[in-house]
Amino acid sequence: MSTTTLADQVEEKIIEYIKENHLGIGDALPNEKQFSEMLGISRSVVREAMSRLRMLGLLQSRTRKGITITEPPLLNGFKKVLDPNLLSIKTIKEMMGMRIALEIGITEFLFKNTTESDIVELENIVSRQQAIGINNLTVEDEMTFHTKIYEIAGNDFIVQFNKIMHPVFEFAKQNYESYFLPVNRRLDKLGEVVRHTDLLELIKNNDKEGYRKAIHKHLKPYWEFLYNYD
Repeated sequence: MSTTTLADQVEEKIIEYIKENHLGIGDALPNEKQFSEMLGISRSVVREAMSRLRMLGLLQSRTRKGITITEPPLLNGFKKVLDPNLLSIKTIKEMMGMRIALEIGITEFLFKNTTESDIVELENIVSRQQAIGINNLTVEDEMTFHTKIYEIAGNDFIVQFNKIMHPVFEFAKQNYESYFLPVNRRLDKLGEVVRHTDLLELIKNNDKEGYRKAIHKHLKPYWEFLYNYD
């Protein structure tokens, strides 16, 4: 049985109209009354469909211009609903895997774009951090440091992606003793724990390859979680 509602269908029809008429950002759309007549649907249903598209950031109402098309924020809405308690372990792992790939992959961009003011800001961030145990920071401290790294990389999509990584940081915090502390203890005995201070020093010394290896070690607990826990 189909669960598609009339409002869903109208929403799709409006998007089809945009595509078929080759409309872009800033272009005007027919109003509720006009769409209602075009589609043979009540204005209340059209209003609901257009309201949804406004919430997605695809449409906006402007004085004297009526309804216009806007560029929707990338990953819009995800961060509002993602919660580690609502995600399966499989999903958490896939998000962690994406984070590892991004953190290592943005190394070139990071070293290309870092400025003296960025280093000063990173120093301020690191100076305020206090570990609770072995390399165990608050969620806020973890995210603040890595968000700044993403911002330096200079890719807006990556910055927005980081905003939906909050469940990963929360999961790691909530399950630190079960999954991540044993790895950190082993790394600590080997002298291989990589902290934010270590990453910062490599950035300051412009040691790109050293950083690439260090960020991989920094994320080692996540990597082991991906492959050693079901």
